[in-house]
Amino acid sequence: MRILLYALIAFAVVFAGGVLGLLVGRLLPEKYQSDDTQRIVQTATGMISLITALVLGLLVATAKGKFDTTNQTTEALAAKLMLINRQLVKFGPEANDARELLRKYTIARIAATWPDEAGAKPGDSPPPWKLLESLQQSLSGLTPKTEAQRSETAVASEAAVDLEKTTWLETAQAASHVQQPFVVILIAWLFVLFVSFGLFAPRNVLVVVALFVGALAIAGAVLLIVDMDLPYEGMLVVSPEPMQQALAQMSGS
Repeated sequence: MRILLYALIAFAVVFAGGVLGLLVGRLLPEKYQSDDTQRIVQTATGMISLITALVLGLLVATAKGKFDTTNQTTEALAAKLMLINRQLVKFGPEANDARELLRKYTIARIAATWPDEAGAKPGDSPPPWKLLESLQQSLSGLTPKTEAQRSETAVASEAAVDLEKTTWLETAQAASHVQQPFVVILIAWLFVLFVSFGLFAPRNVLVVVALFVGALAIAGAVLLIVDMDLPYEGMLVVSPEPMQQALAQMSGS
């Protein structure tokens, strides 16, 4: 909802700037409508346009970088879960309790990260971090009887430690990377640009439509920036498929 709100505010402010420019242009005295005046205004707004384009590109790149990083972290998390599961399967029936904790952790993690995803439900299970701690305790309680089991326990324990590090890293990266003042300043610059567009534009329906489409495009860009900066919300979300594949492996093996 807040993602859409950002886009609607951006559209309303930018389009209102264009309409305001059209209205003010009708009231401008004749001496302010000379070619020299228009040239200076166009030069000034050209600089603002260039800066706006640079900032807009920076915000898109920042949001895209966060989205890609979150996606890679999710894939790494799923890979570690599958690795731990395979090591516990090879360890033998003595590791069934640890495998069950691993499965519960995966279910809880999917439900906590993608609450709208059908299928895995946490029920009354403890929070994911608590289940992860219980899993680590269960792994440390395993008693290897052979060299192979000792190796499998070591690999599983190391992967569980990496899993915990990845989890806390993901928590730290959850903060917004696109700062709100950047978006506000960007919208303010676009408002000024659209006012300048309307000042000397002819007053007809086609101009209004062009301003409307331009404001709509800007709103789409803002929507894209905010959406990618919130990788688990909105239209563009990090796929839960890697985690679901890990859960399917646990249930099938």
